Formats: sequence, C-alpha cells, structure tokens
Amino acid sequence: MKNILYSLTQLSFLFSFLSCLSSAKNLQQSYINYPNLENACLHFLASDNSNLSGEDIVMFDTLKKISEHDTGKDAYRTGQIVYVPEAGEGKHLHQNKDGKLEYYRIKYETLNAKEGTEFFCAEKVRFNLEKKFQATSAKLKKNPLDLKARQELETNLDSYLKFANAVQGKSQIIRNFLFFSLGKYMKGDQGIPVSPCEFTQKILNPITIATSGLTDADSKLAWAANIQIFTAYELGFTMAGYCK
Repeated sequence: MKNILYSLTQLSFLFSFLSCLSSAKNLQQSYINYPNLENACLHFLASDNSNLSGEDIVMFDTLKKISEHDTGKDAYRTGQIVYVPEAGEGKHLHQNKDGKLEYYRIKYETLNAKEGTEFFCAEKVRFNLEKKFQATSAKLKKNPLDLKARQELETNLDSYLKFANAVQGKSQIIRNFLFFSLGKYMKGDQGIPVSPCEFTQKILNPITIATSGLTDADSKLAWAANIQIFTAYELGFTMAGYCK
C-alpha cells in the first residue's frame, strides 16, 4: 500500500512540475513508458473511468489534465491509409524489424491538447494491439494447434472490439487506427492473426465505426481491398469445413 501511495504521489508531482514547462505533446511523451498507460488510455478514449483504481485512475486523471492543457497546438506525425496497387491491399502502420512503429505514408497534423492526447492514446493502444496480433500469429505459424495461442486470438480480437467502441465518434485521424493490414497475415509469412470463422460478422461494427463519414477515395479503396482479402479467406475455410 505504501508503495502504491508513493507512486501516486510521484505521478502527481511529476505532472505538476512538468506542466509548468511543457506543451501538451511533451507532457504526453513524458508518460510514454508508464506500465499502466494503455489501460488508462483506453478508458480515457471512452471517457469512462469506472472500474479504475490506484495508479490507473491517477494516470486517467493525468491524461485528462493534459487534454485540457491549453498551450496552443502541436505538430504530430500521423499516417494516412493508402491503397497499394502492386500489393493489392491497403496499408497504414506496422511494427518494423526493430520493434518500432512505422507509418506507410507519413502525414503531419496540427492538433490541440485534446485532439493530441486522443491521438497519443489511440496510437499507443493500437500499436500494442499490432504487437499482440503479431506475437500470437507467430506462435500459430509454429504450431497451428496451440490452444493457448488460439485463446490469445480471441483475447486480441476482444481488445480490438473494445478499442473500436472507445474511439467511436472520434475524428477520422483517430478512427484510422482501426485499420489493420490483413493481407500480410493471409500470405503465410506471419500466420493467421485471428480465427477466420465468423470474423466478418465480429468486425462489422468496428468497420462501420472506422468508415463512417469516410470521404478519402484512397482510404475507401484500401478498406474495400482488405475486407475482401479476409472475407475470401473466411469463405475458403468455411467451404473446406473448418468453420461450422
């Protein structure tokens, strides 16, 4: 208990100290390695601090304070969803060989504190999801019958669905993080990221959230191509008798 109270005190002190000196963007980066950031971010995006306690609730409140930190706008490196004809699929972000986040096509956006904090959190949650999907698919590539890995698939998908609900109603920049480059998983080099059975039905709501009000033609084409890749794969599994 003493350790928790000490950590909470340190977190509050750190924010009070940094807020006098930093922009909202710098404040966000100062917390990037906090172990409970992802959970607090997910709740922050959903504007829901229920079921949070201890360091999680303090981190949630810190994010809220940062989002209200009125020091002008900051430039953020974001990424566009693009359709790549030679690959026949859309691309957005991925984990490079060094384990770092990379956008296929970089774009810079000027965001205020609230928008910037939402982007910071969405990027953090989404990239961690990418890493989880890749780690699980690597296990399944090694052993397709690994029951623990298959359970991870369902856990990953559930996390994705929660993330989709959390970003519902947010700007297109934030909702773009719902885009997954599924094609690479279908080509056998990374294994299967999620169970193909009934996958389309499960992600119908996230797709609706992600594409609502979408006007960019390239992004529309990328979404259409990636959905087609997986639905065709699901159909193949169903016809082969793997899906009941």
